[in-house]
Amino acid sequence: MKNPYKEHLDIFFETVTDLKHTANRLNKVLLKDVEKYTKEQAKYFSGTALIIGDWTGPTDNGWKINFHTGISKSTFKENYASEIEKVLSREFGIAFAQSFEAFEKLLKDFVFIKIQTDTTFKMNLKPNKDYSRNKLNGGDEIFKLIKKACGKEFTKCSKHNNNNFMFSEFFKIISEIRHSFVHSQGELMTSKIPKDKYYKSLFENLLPLNKLVNERIELKFNYKILDKLLIYISELGFQFFKILSKADNYEWKI
Repeated sequence: MKNPYKEHLDIFFETVTDLKHTANRLNKVLLKDVEKYTKEQAKYFSGTALIIGDWTGPTDNGWKINFHTGISKSTFKENYASEIEKVLSREFGIAFAQSFEAFEKLLKDFVFIKIQTDTTFKMNLKPNKDYSRNKLNGGDEIFKLIKKACGKEFTKCSKHNNNNFMFSEFFKIISEIRHSFVHSQGELMTSKIPKDKYYKSLFENLLPLNKLVNERIELKFNYKILDKLLIYISELGFQFFKILSKADNYEWKI
């Protein structure tokens, strides 16, 4: 029998692979650029200014009149390497946030299939609540539903796996990483990560360039960290696929 979960897992894997592919190329090109323009004999300068127009102001015979906002940015050879490091960190953080969005979509698809095919599961959900696909919310709500869909295997696999990652704690951390890049330009409020020895250890394992110190920290990424996180989030998606597929007697091996 065809496994209905597999199609959605493949779409998720394709998204992650595309992000890995693009990030890897971006990393190689920009680091090569740094190597080129920081050589002793090299010269480098880049400048950008923000020029805009006034939508409700006068025009020049119908043509927009532009003016300088007074905001500009310059990069010199001396700080080019550090500038590229920041650019890559930001882009890799955004790429991870996109992978998280794809992961949440995967969980919603899995839960919706379970609702459609498992009467017992559906009966144990909250009555009078709309569980149509477009009404499923992300974040903690969808994670609670996937946990419920996986049943006892969720707890068993969370306690005993090759990475020693507890699923709920892992999800909490990657949720806060995603939130930081989507809503706070990569800045994390350290209070968002529970003050617990396991959380601290897991966070610093996942993001080794970062420490949970001070009230706020600017999250730092490099390609190695992004690649590792994309693998981990893909593996967690596969674990849920495996658990649900086995429970519903579908082939799960790829």
